[in-house]
Amino acid sequence: MKCWFCDNEARAVCAACGRGVCYEHANIHDSMTIAKSDTSTGYTSYYNVINAIKCKDCRLEWVHHKPGDDFASR
Repeated sequence: MKCWFCDNEARAVCAACGRGVCYEHANIHDSMTIAKSDTSTGYTSYYNVINAIKCKDCRLEWVHHKPGDDFASR
């Protein structure tokens, strides 16, 4: 696989978008939490990825939701 940014040999894959990245274009993201909620039970499952590889183009941000919020207004 080639690096998305420079065509050198990729050494990792971005945990957020899946792009291949070489050592030069890989960034270490201290911690990344992947979460999903099950609307039928109300439970939320998640896992933390420590020292995840992230490409330079991905911007990760926290998004909060509380019951009753209207997603259409975002």
